[in-house]
Amino acid sequence: MPPKRNPLKRFLGLLRQKDRKISYQGGVDTLQPGQLSGWVVAPDVPLHEVRLLVGPHLIARGEINKPRQDVCDTLGWQGLPGFSVELPSELPLVNWQGSPRLIALSADGRQQVELGLIGRRQQTAEVLKALLQSDLLGLVGHCDGLAMGSIWGWACRRGQQRSAQIWLQAAGKVPVPVPCHLHRDGLQAINLPSHSGFVVDPAALPQEWAGQEVWLSFDQQGQFRLPQAERVILPAGPGIGAGVMPRIQPTASLTVGNNQPTQEWLTEVPEDLRHHWQALEHFRLHLDKIEQQLDARDQTPKEAKQLAALPKWWQRLLGGES
Repeated sequence: MPPKRNPLKRFLGLLRQKDRKISYQGGVDTLQPGQLSGWVVAPDVPLHEVRLLVGPHLIARGEINKPRQDVCDTLGWQGLPGFSVELPSELPLVNWQGSPRLIALSADGRQQVELGLIGRRQQTAEVLKALLQSDLLGLVGHCDGLAMGSIWGWACRRGQQRSAQIWLQAAGKVPVPVPCHLHRDGLQAINLPSHSGFVVDPAALPQEWAGQEVWLSFDQQGQFRLPQAERVILPAGPGIGAGVMPRIQPTASLTVGNNQPTQEWLTEVPEDLRHHWQALEHFRLHLDKIEQQLDARDQTPKEAKQLAALPKWWQRLLGGES
């Protein structure tokens, strides 16, 4: 028969295991009012989940199961070290005497580490508390970057249909409000309102913004930035300075240039922008047809004779034949 295990020794062993300092790397590298994400790697502990706590209150949680190839390549790690935690738009009744904590723990909860903001670890509790108590809570978004002369992206509040407002920022410049109310494909598939897109036309910014690196933030102070894949630097040419506020001009920013054939150009455009262009093009053709029908009603007998000489498919397009 196997020897009996001493319950006291087993309990003391579990305490020592829980108190043992765990070696790990990682933390939060993207903080939005509606979501925080990052990565964590602990070679000796299979960490499973990240939890955001305020005292004894569980605010949000998310599994550690997202790919982070950049982390794996840098650390020589194999696995899925990334995590993403969705923050609610509204909080339950919370006792704020306790500081917010972000912990990563094993599946059985026996082993855990406390995470912080990468590069701002000492400010983690302060920043999280300010965010959770602010009216920004629940906002998510993304800046796609500069394409076809304009800055594209989306932002909204999870669970709400009301349009969000974000801010265009540049070092030393007064922030500019940017409304987010344009249609954006793909958002409904992730349970977000579809009319949450934005387009910023650099030509409408003051001249001193020319050549500046810009970014967008959820707050006017610029503390909570929208994620973006690459830096956005405005052109330094004479196109900037036509106005003061950013204008929403999707048709102007989707102009085909360099004599490139339209169909060839469309294949190089991101899918959602291509849909915007095609919808605008269909609407333009519809308006052209209406204008042609109005002109046909007022045409002279000579013009009617010329219309009759056109192919029937063209007459139908112009409204000259039912």
